[in-house]
Amino acid sequence: MARISLLLADARSLKDKRMVIRRIKDRVRERLGVFVSEVGSPEIKDSWNRGELGAAVASSDRQKALALIDEVVRVAMSAGGAEITAIAKDAITFDGEPSPVATPDPGTADRTGSADKAVAGDDWIPAAWREDP
Repeated sequence: MARISLLLADARSLKDKRMVIRRIKDRVRERLGVFVSEVGSPEIKDSWNRGELGAAVASSDRQKALALIDEVVRVAMSAGGAEITAIAKDAITFDGEPSPVATPDPGTADRTGSADKAVAGDDWIPAAWREDP
């Protein structure tokens, strides 16, 4: 995962900032298939000349994940409109064994959702909509 700190020197309003941030996010998503989100404290989010972006990737290979994060930074830098002032990167390895998940018996599980109406009958239909027999 990465946190990218930005300086938007040419932005004169939050609208200008949002346009630059959106361009960076869209370019990274189009070129790499990685979603980037605006992150940071409320002070940074409300500032029109500073911003922070966050990106996270998952991979079975730590080096590939870090290489993809580096590529995210490169694409963000090439998008223009903002200067990258700081980058924080970290890679987390999950070494724990997965634990089993208990699933309810299908015959005893409570059903919810729209499919129940079809099973329950037509008493949910308003009287005005029903056809006369």
